[in-house]
Amino acid sequence: MTLPASTSDSSGKDRIKLIVAIVIFVAAAGIAWYTLGGEDATDAASVRGFMCNECKEAYDYIPKEGDIEPLKCPNCGAMAGYQAEACFWTKGPDGEYKAKLTPTYVILLQRLDPNTEEETVCPDCGKVVVGHNPMPPEDLMDAARAEAGQ
Repeated sequence: MTLPASTSDSSGKDRIKLIVAIVIFVAAAGIAWYTLGGEDATDAASVRGFMCNECKEAYDYIPKEGDIEPLKCPNCGAMAGYQAEACFWTKGPDGEYKAKLTPTYVILLQRLDPNTEEETVCPDCGKVVVGHNPMPPEDLMDAARAEAGQ
C-alpha cells in the first residue's frame, strides 16, 4: 500500500523537525553543563599552594572560612599544613639563576614563628623568599618554556 504524496511529505518534515529538536536539546544540555557543571572561576582563583611542615609535601587547597593554620595535611595527616610561597627560580649548572616552570614551595619562617626575624631561603636556589614572592621576569619564563618545549 502506497501513501498519498502529501502524507509522505508530512512524514519527512516530521523527521526533520524531530532531528532539529534533538540537536537543539543536545546543544542546550551541553551549554547548561558547561555553564553550571564546570569549575567555577572563583574556585579556580582561590586555590592556594600549601605545604606540610612535617612531611614537606606540597598540595593545593582552597581555604575555607574558619580555617586556622596549621591545617591537617592530606598526605600524612599531621596538623602541619601552612600556606606556602612559590619560588620559580633555580640555579643552572653555571651557577646563574634562571626561571623554572614548576615552583618549589616554601613555608615562610614567619608563618611558623611570627616573632622570627630570620629570612626564609629557598632550598632549591638559595634566594630569599618573601610573602607574595615575585615571579621571574617574563623573558626568563619564556626561556624556561622554550627549554621545556612549550
